Amino acid sequence: MPLVDISPVLHPGIGVWPGDVPFSRSITCAFDQGANLDLSSITTTVHVGAHTDAPSHYHPDGASIEQRDLERY
Repeated sequence: MPLVDISPVLHPGIGVWPGDVPFSRSITCAFDQGANLDLSSITTTVHVGAHTDAPSHYHPDGASIEQRDLERY
């Protein structure tokens, strides 16, 4: 079965868990500001957009994501 990317586009209004770190982007260099490249950084929770939580996220004895079979997802 082929993998299908369901990741939504990240943007300042994308939802995060209440009280978690919202998405923000800081532009370091930009072509439209005369730079020779576009360069930026982002700050947000790892729980942004489409993702899966490993059992280790919600149970102290749960398996980590690399221990999970990709076919489950």
